[in-house]
Amino acid sequence: MKSTTRRILAAATAAPIVLALTAPAASAEPAPVKIDFSGCADRLPVGADPAQWFCNIFVIGGGSMKLGSITQPLTEPMTISMASGPDRAGNPAQIVTLKSKPMTVPGGALGIPGTENLPGMTLQAQPKYVGNFGLSIDDSGNLHSALDLRIKLINALMGDKCYIGTTKAPIKLNTTVDPTSLTPYDNDVFGLTLNDDAYSVPGTSGCGVLGPVANLRGGLPSAAGQNTASMRTYLASKAYTDLYPALRKKARSKVVKRLPFNLPSSVLRRK
Repeated sequence: MKSTTRRILAAATAAPIVLALTAPAASAEPAPVKIDFSGCADRLPVGADPAQWFCNIFVIGGGSMKLGSITQPLTEPMTISMASGPDRAGNPAQIVTLKSKPMTVPGGALGIPGTENLPGMTLQAQPKYVGNFGLSIDDSGNLHSALDLRIKLINALMGDKCYIGTTKAPIKLNTTVDPTSLTPYDNDVFGLTLNDDAYSVPGTSGCGVLGPVANLRGGLPSAAGQNTASMRTYLASKAYTDLYPALRKKARSKVVKRLPFNLPSSVLRRK
């Protein structure tokens, strides 16, 4: 997985490939989520050629994720911004950030439907980026995405350091794209659905004396095969010279238009 992902990014950073872009259908509509490029770094590595750098956006805009006994609707968007390009020596480089908002957990702290809005019973979950984000293509041409997360649990009694998973033992998603879900939108945005039913969910950490209670509430830890995720996702990309026109004066080469994350056009064709 990692080696394939690196090959995709290497193609994007060392020598951008001219791709036959899949043109959106004439009836394409605007994407149903906001595509926000502000999360990409506003400064590039010293000596980098701005014409070779792109801001890639990966927005999880809906779906659900099962974490043990909790099925969490994804009611708030998660935006992953990945700036990618070659450094001064021509080596592939990337800068990844994730923006997310807390989401109310159905059933609240007690797991009883309808109690999530009662004082002291509210429980919220907020995804936090750990690492390992990347896209890859297997030998059959199927698109996959990897993402390591931990989930911050927010409740008045749990303190500020209560998480599902840790930076060393995160939730490791390895999703596969449903090829029937590919949808083109205006402005070269592509929608797709990512699925994973093979990840495990670790127990909680940093929850103090309520750690055992949090694990009992969430049915954690939860073994691989007991959890499922289905995430509606949107991809977009913009050249740094378009994001920051002032960088055009520093460009040493010509920008070559390409698909988000430098994916081959065959991957994003409607099937």
